[in-house]
Amino acid sequence: MPKDAKTVKSELAMPFAPEDLEWRLQQTFEDKGRGLAVPYVTNRAIQDRLDDVVGPENWHNEFKPWHGNGKKESQICGISIYFEGRGFITKWDGAEDTDIEAIKGGLSDSMKRAAVQWGIGRVLYKMDVVWVDVEKRGKSWVIKDSERARLDKAYTDMLKRLKLTPAQPGGLQSQLTPKMDGIKPTAGNTEQPKTPVTATPQPVCEYTVLSAKVQSGIKGSATTSLTLKGRDGKTVNAFLRGNNAGLLPGAGLCDVVLNMKQQNSVVFYVLESYKIINDMPEAA
Repeated sequence: MPKDAKTVKSELAMPFAPEDLEWRLQQTFEDKGRGLAVPYVTNRAIQDRLDDVVGPENWHNEFKPWHGNGKKESQICGISIYFEGRGFITKWDGAEDTDIEAIKGGLSDSMKRAAVQWGIGRVLYKMDVVWVDVEKRGKSWVIKDSERARLDKAYTDMLKRLKLTPAQPGGLQSQLTPKMDGIKPTAGNTEQPKTPVTATPQPVCEYTVLSAKVQSGIKGSATTSLTLKGRDGKTVNAFLRGNNAGLLPGAGLCDVVLNMKQQNSVVFYVLESYKIINDMPEAA
């Protein structure tokens, strides 16, 4: 039986488990080795939440470029959800292209903001920034792994104040989150928890390229016709604007954003952004 709008709204807005969140530095004070951290939800977690609540066949997203006057180019994303008797309802939001991987960053951020319009991750806006210890890795400053347990506690404490219960962990991020290999204190046992030992998480392959065919277009432009195989074994036919020599049969892709299109009665997908796993930079 289809869920009513009230149920969908409640389930979409359910707070994520702390293990399913990621944290990023909002500001860094390099001279003090400290920074301000904020939580965020990944696009992968958003997609999983939509699949779980309404079903993968009952939602889709759409991206459009947006040009401002004298500002950076922006991307706007619409997330559409199907409701019985009403059809698809779409909510939009946008974000400017980022400084690094400009268009991909704009697409990713615009989808996160559109998800907030549906209540997904909205509770994170009630979260205060958290002071953390940081360290330099390569050219970037990152949050020390040892701070993860304290960040999770700050988040769960906020949920308790709001009398909210988080969902059960189950997303990809929960599998990658460092776990404290500690010792529970007992009488006479004063041994401190061990420092967590973490490895750099390897990117998870979301799709494998089965075939790639470059087609010439008008004025020398190129389009690549792709057949992709997902982790669930299903195949997807998609198009990519341009050509990437790395998209060979057998290549693995992660951070994939597929945009469903419909022309007349034909439904197809456009591969808006992705990373080839073999091309992922090594950790510094």
